[in-house]
Amino acid sequence: MVRGSLRLGYQPSETAHARNHADRHRIPRPIRMPTLIGIPKRRHLSIFSGPVVDAGWEDGEDMTDTRHRSHSARTINLEGAARASIAGGVPLAVLIGTGHADWAAFALFAGFTAIFGAREAYRHRVVTVSVAGALLTLCMLCGVAISITGAPLWVEAIGLAVVLTVAVCTLTVLQTVPAQPIFPVFAFVVCALAPVRTADLPTIVAVIVAAVAFAWLVALSGTIPRRFWHARAPHVFRPFAPEADRRMSTLRKRALWETVALNVVGALVAGAVAESIPGLGHPYWAVVAVIAALPAMRQRHTLQRAMHRVLGTLGGTVIAVGVLLLHPTAWWVVLIAVVGQFGAEIFAARNYAVCLLFLTPLALAVSWLSLPEAPEALALDRVAQTVLGVAVSVVLLVVGRVVERRRGRALGATSAIRTV
Repeated sequence: MVRGSLRLGYQPSETAHARNHADRHRIPRPIRMPTLIGIPKRRHLSIFSGPVVDAGWEDGEDMTDTRHRSHSARTINLEGAARASIAGGVPLAVLIGTGHADWAAFALFAGFTAIFGAREAYRHRVVTVSVAGALLTLCMLCGVAISITGAPLWVEAIGLAVVLTVAVCTLTVLQTVPAQPIFPVFAFVVCALAPVRTADLPTIVAVIVAAVAFAWLVALSGTIPRRFWHARAPHVFRPFAPEADRRMSTLRKRALWETVALNVVGALVAGAVAESIPGLGHPYWAVVAVIAALPAMRQRHTLQRAMHRVLGTLGGTVIAVGVLLLHPTAWWVVLIAVVGQFGAEIFAARNYAVCLLFLTPLALAVSWLSLPEAPEALALDRVAQTVLGVAVSVVLLVVGRVVERRRGRALGATSAIRTV
């Protein structure tokens, strides 16, 4: 009697026998588990690219693809987070140990070199990290030059426009993650306002070059464990992303230059407004906020990232003020920087607001270490300038939507590439 039958003497047919045999020997269909970059996108309204964004995996693959994706420790970006923490934390500790805490910002920006190309195969990553390191070095040195010469504000504005143009074009051609020119711009505007003496210039240049070189080595250090242990424990290592199709012909695309114009206009407007508001300091935070909220080329234009920027900054500022009111020593700031960088990398591709809960205390703690000031004033500047920058970005996105409707073509490209 077949299990589950209520009829005595029931004899299954040949078809039933065959079906039961096939069920017993059927190969289980692999279950696709979400990875760090494999979390399904939420359906949301897009301000530029149509009413609804189709659900899909954030690495661009179709969710109907049933190929097996391993679910293990590599679903969390522990490897990349550890590299980023070491790349920024070690130079910062060296500077503090040698009595140069006021140069902490240089170590921080140099450490960002290790963030680029984190999921690329190493033969491609070496190109990405080398170009990113050279770009960050150039931006920091240009900022230092403006600081030493005491150049007027309009010269800094021209420098900002040039940095944005070069950074957007470079990162777009390389198809890097992160795709926005946040870190090159941040490095330039902060170094342009850092108090630097002419006598310290050779030492500062050496610090920048050495810190970037160290971050370059850390970014490529994974080749050794992968070569010896990947075959034994492949589940521990995250899979590489597909090779990017890098073409210099991208520089001739109209969408690229529309993206450049959007970023330049947004940065200059936000910077000008921030400078004109009495009582507020750190105007470069408004510039960084608008750059962070604007989409890169080929990314969807939505308001979600702008909202995440505000919410994450608010939460991160509260955490930072609570820590800074305790007047931490320089070595505690190193710990904050390491933990902040580690947590930011873990959540960067999952939730941008949570990422900023780690990144904001890091930025404020390093800023406080370089130029100590009242934590309350630092927090007020951070929140106000961020809201200002995000507001400028939202206005630009709305204006861009109007332009799209009139000409019947998207402003920039709109294929789904992950925003980090």
